[in-house]
Amino acid sequence: MPHLMLSAENHTRHAFRSPEPAEDLEPLRRQVSAIIDAILLDTKPDEAAVREQLRWHVANHPGQPEKALLNHLLSVSSTPQDDFA
Repeated sequence: MPHLMLSAENHTRHAFRSPEPAEDLEPLRRQVSAIIDAILLDTKPDEAAVREQLRWHVANHPGQPEKALLNHLLSVSSTPQDDFA
């Protein structure tokens, strides 16, 4: 089983995965793709920026939805939220 690791290089947080056969990831990728689709199908105007950011991560990690979602969640969690100000 691979481990997700965070890189602190240049004070940015990016996830990378230890090598493993792609077929082992298929169940995870299907599940993550369903989560991404549900988020992107949402129509709440106040969450448009979050959806656009997720689209960016998906585009920058083609064929790796798990990496796209993880990096998206890491970037959202490190961004100050206006709702809590």
